[in-house]
Amino acid sequence: MCPRPDASAALRLWCLPFAGGGAAVWHPWAARLAGAAEIIGVRLPGRENRLSEAPFVRLMALIPLLVELIAPFAQEDYALCGHSLGGLMVFELARALRARGLRLPHALIISGVRAPHHPPELPLLHRLPQREFIAHVERRYGAIPAEIRDRPDFLDLLLPVLRADLEVYETYRYVPALPLDLPILALGGDRDANVSREQVLDWCGYTTGQFETAMIPGGHFFQQDSLIETTDRVRDFLARVVPVCAKPRHQLTFPARPTGRW
Repeated sequence: MCPRPDASAALRLWCLPFAGGGAAVWHPWAARLAGAAEIIGVRLPGRENRLSEAPFVRLMALIPLLVELIAPFAQEDYALCGHSLGGLMVFELARALRARGLRLPHALIISGVRAPHHPPELPLLHRLPQREFIAHVERRYGAIPAEIRDRPDFLDLLLPVLRADLEVYETYRYVPALPLDLPILALGGDRDANVSREQVLDWCGYTTGQFETAMIPGGHFFQQDSLIETTDRVRDFLARVVPVCAKPRHQLTFPARPTGRW
């Protein structure tokens, strides 16, 4: 989803959401980053208008499909961004693009997630019965708004994809490899009880390029609650790492998908 086409932007910023999130969560970034980045929110199976598709439950099964999505546009100026689970996704996506010999993004923006060598927090949520699952997710992340918790029909839509995404996160295991040769901006929330400042700083070991970090006011979803501070930090970072003479981009088009699958 491209909420605001921006041919004047320095690059295209491909964005992957947090667990249970959809492409629409990136919509507010489009206006805030106008001129700096054209926002592309990646819509994963199981949500929004892809409800008929089963969500993925293993990260490394999803990555090859993301590579195929990005590959046709890899010769144009682009960066990758992800929050929470999306941060792990863009990290592994960048490593897969490198393995394929494709042009790497100008930068990674990784938000609200601990560096990959840190194990997931216990207990593992994706195995819990529904009532315990809802209680633990709410306690740990505050991720289920009251208006959804009180509507069984809404819960029936949200919980399967949220549980699947948490299974993706909790079954992921980092496989050591050479650091990426590209700039990384690692962001964290200064009141995030799940991701510490040290765990955000540990992303410095995953790049041989420029590394920057910032702690933004807020909890786990600081990128939404502190939108202005977050996008200002992203804009400043991109201004430092994107070449001045960015190449023109082609119109964003994708192959047709089977009816009912998207």
